[in-house]
Amino acid sequence: MSHETALFEFRFPDIGEGLTEGTIVELKVAPGSSVKPGQALAIVETDKVVTEMPSPVEGVVVELPITKGQVVQVGEIVAKIRTGLHPAPIVESSPDGGTVVGQLMVASHGVMPASTEGVSSPKRAAQPPRGNARAEVPRAGKVRASPVARKLAADAGIDLAQFHGTGPGGRILKKDLESQGAEAAAAQPTDHDASSGMKKLSTLRLAIAKAMEKSQAIPAAAVHDYTVVDELLQLRRDMNETAREKVGLLAFFVKATAVALQDFPLLSSLYAPERREYESFPVPNIGVAVDTEEGLVVPVVRDPNGLSVPRIHSEIARLTAKARSRTLALEEIRGGSFTISNFGSFSGVYGNPMILPPQVGILGIGRVHEEPVVREGKVVPAFLLPLSLVVDHRLIDGVYACKFLARFMELVSKPLGLLML
Repeated sequence: MSHETALFEFRFPDIGEGLTEGTIVELKVAPGSSVKPGQALAIVETDKVVTEMPSPVEGVVVELPITKGQVVQVGEIVAKIRTGLHPAPIVESSPDGGTVVGQLMVASHGVMPASTEGVSSPKRAAQPPRGNARAEVPRAGKVRASPVARKLAADAGIDLAQFHGTGPGGRILKKDLESQGAEAAAAQPTDHDASSGMKKLSTLRLAIAKAMEKSQAIPAAAVHDYTVVDELLQLRRDMNETAREKVGLLAFFVKATAVALQDFPLLSSLYAPERREYESFPVPNIGVAVDTEEGLVVPVVRDPNGLSVPRIHSEIARLTAKARSRTLALEEIRGGSFTISNFGSFSGVYGNPMILPPQVGILGIGRVHEEPVVREGKVVPAFLLPLSLVVDHRLIDGVYACKFLARFMELVSKPLGLLML
């Protein structure tokens, strides 16, 4: 009995989060290697994480058209895998099934569904040539370009016809825009002098810019307040006298936020404005903004209600180190339902941090500082914690936001109870 076989063309997956390309860090297989589903074909670095790129099928690697250090675009073929012993037509993945751009498994073997970000329409997604046929020669007047290149060109107002494509069949890729950009810019009128020193945003900075543009569209409301944290500072000093690993204040803030969100779960929600729908998460996952050389990254502390304060501190330290070394896994930056921005650790008392959509709230932690306060009719010194809560007013009313903030302030001003939760 003969077995049906096929040549599977695996394309670099679109995993969302604004990711459009990746750099091959290491090849894990070679042509002729047998692979199983989930087995790593290569290690790839994106603008946010370094992770494995696993095979979605079982078979033998026929061709591996990638090299170490190569930048690959979403949708480009990264491996051809024979899934049987006899020749058969090439298998094309269905856009509806998510495998035209593939699915990427992370270290925990969770599967990230493909998204259509950066792709104009599934029906117009570039299709690979069948069998051994040569790539289609572009017809006169028709410019072939990757979805990423088309979007970049549209955003910059660039005419793609000015570029020479180096991809299959003369397809214009992102790298063509970058390598030929100076010549194309010279052919177009511009308000900027070529010697003005203008620089392009880095990949991560561009992703941040896009997220902030979406955030700016949110009708946000802000609430500012402060609370006395003398007891918190003393408790932390007492804990750290005998602790093997000294606990930072941020761990207490994450714990207090998670506890308060249990009482006010609407703030632990994701909002979809195009559908006018939202989903609340009774078990919150707290994103913590981390400053890196490339820009802010927001890894996620999962279910801090189930962790002790020292354990939360250890998790924050681990995620921060990975964020700054660019080794975060995708699973470590996804799934947040609320975010904390601890800008006070650098400077600043109050601020209006920007919500990370589709979340509906972000808590800004200001600089702890000493000021005079009135206690029992007397002016005495005290350490104050300034707080800035910004919420999506489409879902969160001001009174609800104030009640959440009051609960958070109660928890951090009398922090002993946090150690028992």
